[in-house]
Amino acid sequence: MNLLALALATILGGGSYYAGSRASMTYRIRRHGTRFRARVTEVRSTPVGEGTGVEDDVRVRFEVPDGPPVEAATSLALRGPTGLEPGDEVEVAHLRRHPRKVVVLGYRTADGVPLLAYVCALFAVMTVFFVFIALTVH
Repeated sequence: MNLLALALATILGGGSYYAGSRASMTYRIRRHGTRFRARVTEVRSTPVGEGTGVEDDVRVRFEVPDGPPVEAATSLALRGPTGLEPGDEVEVAHLRRHPRKVVVLGYRTADGVPLLAYVCALFAVMTVFFVFIALTVH
């Protein structure tokens, strides 16, 4: 059995699961989440690449009708600069099953759901390929 191919398959399988779960969670929150008005509490900008591109991780706080206030972060970083600052009001989608994650509506994510779904499928195919290599090559 080819251990290198098996190790690569394991890494790619984990990457596939991670990318797929992020894409799925973000899609479900955006599609089925309850809409709330929220206040931005924190914006962290991270430089991306060689140019002036940034990704903004946003934390928000909002009230739900039947529970304590919720403080949550974006499920995926937003393509920045967004211009958001603490105290700004935004519309978010939120699901109770993901209590610490929201999707800020009206802003594009840095890694779109279709891109993450593509990465997930690509990694899954590569995982099968490397498992096949590990089991057949002597």
